[in-house]
Amino acid sequence: MLALGGCGGASGSRAVGAGVPAYVTEPFTPQQHLVAKGARLILTDGCSVCHLEAAAKNHAPDFNSFAGHVVTLTDGRRVLVNESFLEQSLVHPARDELKGYDAAPMLAALARLHLYSEPAQVRALAAFIEQIGPETEPE
Repeated sequence: MLALGGCGGASGSRAVGAGVPAYVTEPFTPQQHLVAKGARLILTDGCSVCHLEAAAKNHAPDFNSFAGHVVTLTDGRRVLVNESFLEQSLVHPARDELKGYDAAPMLAALARLHLYSEPAQVRALAAFIEQIGPETEPE
């Protein structure tokens, strides 16, 4: 049995045993670790300022409603924002500029971060952004 502090009960802890959901006792999957790493990067790299703040909605797409949606690019193409699109856009941001947003701040931020040479960070960021969006159908 495992005691968890702060998980209910008057004493501040309770025993965990049969009937406890697996997510409480099971280790994270590799995908969950990737998403958690992406969440940390979103905060430490400053992405959250423009992509998760309500006041910034006119400056950048909100990650909470970005993945799983079809967006229009400046060249007129319409694409589904999925993990693959996100990875490619993080590595080659000038190729897939979003219509309605000034690309300059994003291009400068990605150049500063040198993501093109950090494939593990690109995968983590894309996994996090895709995870917080709505469910998408496989291509």
